[in-house]
Amino acid sequence: MVALLLIGIISVIITELLVFNAASTTAYSRFGRQQFTVHDAFTRLNRDIEEAAKISFSNQVSAYDYKTIIVNVNGESREWTIDSGVLYVDSKAVVEGLSEESRFVKQDDCLTVVLKPEQTNEGRFRLNISKPVVTQYSLIYKK
Repeated sequence: MVALLLIGIISVIITELLVFNAASTTAYSRFGRQQFTVHDAFTRLNRDIEEAAKISFSNQVSAYDYKTIIVNVNGESREWTIDSGVLYVDSKAVVEGLSEESRFVKQDDCLTVVLKPEQTNEGRFRLNISKPVVTQYSLIYKK
């Protein structure tokens, strides 16, 4: 009888540990995917913005916010757009999984790129990137 009771208690503990492990592993995997999404978008944009001789803006959303930037790199024009959580280059989707808070901001002689991934973890393990990744570039010599 005591042996049956011990087996019952131990099986409940082992089951709870396995469920906890699976749920936390899934949450960390999704968190890693959020980090990759932001890093991939940042790397692609940063390369073109740094090399650009000229940057112009299109699709104004509010006073300073834009959906699209047009960069001129080595005589070639590329159009970067953030729309509905997707980063496009020349109308081709290159990064998905960004939130609606992602945008381009032009204020004075400064381009600010705001990238935030969609929050994918809910429930018991709410492990998400809570703040946007913000990068600023000077536009003084990119006119």
